[in-house]
Amino acid sequence: MRRWLTLGALSALIGACALPGGPDEPAPLLIRGLEFENRSRSAVQSIQLLVPATGNFVSCGRIAPEARCAARFPEVAYAGNPIEVKWVQGGAEWSTGATPLNISSEARAAGAGEVRVVVIAPGSAGVVLVPSEGGGAVRNP
Repeated sequence: MRRWLTLGALSALIGACALPGGPDEPAPLLIRGLEFENRSRSAVQSIQLLVPATGNFVSCGRIAPEARCAARFPEVAYAGNPIEVKWVQGGAEWSTGATPLNISSEARAAGAGEVRVVVIAPGSAGVVLVPSEGGGAVRNP
């Protein structure tokens, strides 16, 4: 079944578009894409990565078990706002609650990456910024 990725306000993903303050400040951490991955045994529906501070979000309608939904887009600077992941699975609504974005040491060293949202089971999901793998616009495995 075809999965649709809705990109709401890409230029402000995760409260982004922070401008560097000056020559002594480090370059901003850049986000180049997002991938939702369903590692569980049941379908995930209406999954959404939301930035509560801005109301901006990215969503995917349905992800089959062991499948993915992803998008690459022009890089945006991460402003440090907490994020929240919401989804429906097994007829129940789930949420991670607002939480800081985990940033892998590799992505921090590279100065850029993609947000990876992984659902492991109903009610269990993790979010991390990992180094970018590059590639196309939307993948439908």
